[in-house]
Amino acid sequence: MQTGYLYKNGRYWTLRYYELILENGKQVRQQKTHRLAPLAEYPNKTSVRSLADAFLGPINSRVARPESSQRVVDFLQNTYLPHVRSTLRYSTYKNYVVQFNLVRSHLEETGVTVHEFHTPEAEQLIQAALKDKKLAHTSHRNLKSFLSGAFKFAKRNGAIDRENPIADTSIPKGKRPSNTYAYSFDEVVSMLAALEEPCRTLVLVASLTGLRISEVLGLKWEDFSEDGDQLTVTRGVVNGIEGLTKNDASASVVPIVPPVRDALAEHKARTSGVGWVFSSSKGSPLWEQNLVRRDIKPKLKLKKIVWHGWHACRRGVGTILYELGILPVYIQAIFAARGSGCDVETLYQAGGDCHDRRDV
Repeated sequence: MQTGYLYKNGRYWTLRYYELILENGKQVRQQKTHRLAPLAEYPNKTSVRSLADAFLGPINSRVARPESSQRVVDFLQNTYLPHVRSTLRYSTYKNYVVQFNLVRSHLEETGVTVHEFHTPEAEQLIQAALKDKKLAHTSHRNLKSFLSGAFKFAKRNGAIDRENPIADTSIPKGKRPSNTYAYSFDEVVSMLAALEEPCRTLVLVASLTGLRISEVLGLKWEDFSEDGDQLTVTRGVVNGIEGLTKNDASASVVPIVPPVRDALAEHKARTSGVGWVFSSSKGSPLWEQNLVRRDIKPKLKLKKIVWHGWHACRRGVGTILYELGILPVYIQAIFAARGSGCDVETLYQAGGDCHDRRDV
């Protein structure tokens, strides 16, 4: 059991000690120092010894694991994010990487360790990371949620033995969220005329089913009923990686309206008709980013059509189905299957404008 080395450093007593840290997956000893107390309050080593013993207690008793001596930036990057990558949906991991990049430079600059990271340090980090960013308030909440989850993980694994340092932090007020765009019926028709296969069918499916793009790319031919009137959503694909749907409510049976059924029948005839509905020449799922960058935006740009993203398809589904003349019972069934509300009577009285307001 180490007692550390006490010495005077300016106007303070300082403790020199060793901690185990993780380096390339191995535990190594690293010398560290910790400022204990002012000399004016503790005139000799004997008087300050109790503070040193209290500080070293968790380290000597192995309450604090090697992870607690990691810098917070290393803990997030090398311990927490790999855990997220192996246990949660890939889209969640991608979002967490975005949050990590917001705080990365600030954490590298301070070099603060998990053991030293308390609520004041957490408050300073969040305020500094968001100070010059013009982000929506929901993005600010997402950052706090990411950090809170990381330190809950640290506590469960013994890296900290105190309350979550993120719990009592505040978040600066962000921008008010702007109204999310919803494609109109005419815009979808124009896009379909401008696009080539398979993007034409892909956009049609996204615009008339209410599925997220990850769920559209996760469709397999086996998910459709024999008569083609409905499909069962069971998975999503992000960056070519198969995973679960966003939540349990998203895994559901969705009615298929005639235009989608006919388009998919033609698409099936052009393909092998097995495996992924939208696949590459190698039989693997298509990548959303590649489709948009290479095949969708260039074609739409030629026709001077603005691409507003996949969620605009999802938000406009109610209005588009209405303008197609789809019976109210089918529109209601589609929205119910996606776990979102649509007052069809209000929709018809208003002449359209019924959007899915669920988060992406």
